[in-house]
Amino acid sequence: MPLKDKLRGYAREVLGFEFVGFVLADDFRSYVEDWAKTIIALGLETWDDSFDMAIFRVKNGKLDVYYVYEAILARKALKLCLYLRDLGFKAEHVPYSLPLKQVAVKAGAGCYGKNSLIINPQYGSRIRFTSVVTDADVEADAPFEGDLCGECDACMRACPLQTITEPYKINARRCVNSLVPPSRDVDPDVLEVAPKLLRRPTDNSMILCSLCQAVCP
Repeated sequence: MPLKDKLRGYAREVLGFEFVGFVLADDFRSYVEDWAKTIIALGLETWDDSFDMAIFRVKNGKLDVYYVYEAILARKALKLCLYLRDLGFKAEHVPYSLPLKQVAVKAGAGCYGKNSLIINPQYGSRIRFTSVVTDADVEADAPFEGDLCGECDACMRACPLQTITEPYKINARRCVNSLVPPSRDVDPDVLEVAPKLLRRPTDNSMILCSLCQAVCP
């Protein structure tokens, strides 16, 4: 079995990723180490709102924040790294240093949506991404072509704060999710509606607002 098929099959059938795509590391050379030859883009459907829950606490004067979907993605991605190493390749999980949205589009996962998230043909914007870099030489997939949004502007109309100022452009000061720790400055009226849009399962957790995703057809 070709290496590409073997890796994709393992990531999908064993680890449960909904999307697995391959990109040449040279396309993102400034973000990865010289030894890297391939970036594996990995996508997981966030089928429940709790995937977008942030859990936080202050310990020894330092704020610790954990996102549920990041923890799940990391656990699965590290297993793929172990699988690659067993095959004799070098592999590392790279969750933050790469521009994951750009990588996802380049790998064929979908296009940029008007809500600034990646829109996948099957899962819409309810898919989150991470990546693994490896020295395995794998043929790249074709990038995604086309616009899945078309004339639809449901996400723009659904946001009560008009966070999406124009298609594909977000004003972070108008987004209630900016209040999730570590929080950013927001406009005063965002604070007023925050209790309605940010659910608090516990005193130390928040579920991000997802109205723009819920209305996406």
